[in-house]
Amino acid sequence: MSVQVLLELLTAPNWGVHQPLVDRLLCWPGYPQLRQAALALDSSVLFASPIHGPGHIYRTLCHGAFCAMEEPLSPADTRLLLLACAYHDIGRENDSRDELHGWRAAQRLQAVTGLAGEDLKLVQAVVDAHSRDEADLRPTVEGYHLANLQRGLTLAALLKDADGLDRVRIWDLDPAYLRREASRQRVAFAKELYLRYQQKTGGALVPAFVQEWKHLDEQGNPLPPSAT
Repeated sequence: MSVQVLLELLTAPNWGVHQPLVDRLLCWPGYPQLRQAALALDSSVLFASPIHGPGHIYRTLCHGAFCAMEEPLSPADTRLLLLACAYHDIGRENDSRDELHGWRAAQRLQAVTGLAGEDLKLVQAVVDAHSRDEADLRPTVEGYHLANLQRGLTLAALLKDADGLDRVRIWDLDPAYLRREASRQRVAFAKELYLRYQQKTGGALVPAFVQEWKHLDEQGNPLPPSAT
């Protein structure tokens, strides 16, 4: 299972230069929340895809936990951010660019999570905003009329970063688009997490469409001009 892969990778004592970062996460008081969120995730509602499916979701959960740790968030907001990370793509209908898949996911959150009241509105706003262009993030969150707008904007930015860090899976992460300096400092870790996850699950390091688009081989190396 994807969740067991993630938890086994995080607790493996062989992260090299990333070990201090991983150790901080494992010692963080919020780590049990990450573990619980991963174990409790309802994988049956996830979009079935090698690009936006379970692997992406579990890695996004991991990145979301780092975002919560670095911010730092309260335990209550950590829980809500992790729920947003878990279900942000359940409104997907395909793997293409689709600004409304966050909105569709938001409509399903009450049934999937059991959230109600302000907590539900907050997670809906954050999930809806994650698929919008940057200029539309604030208006989208404002549209949910939250009791604390800044709280919603903060969680929306952190979900964007957590989701964005896993763009390493399509070899298309530009750190300049990440919103927090702490997130930009974790780009190398995001690459290592993705590579280790794929190796452990037997997944392709470079999806076929990325190989063609980026002119890379299956290991991520540039193809010679004669091969493109």
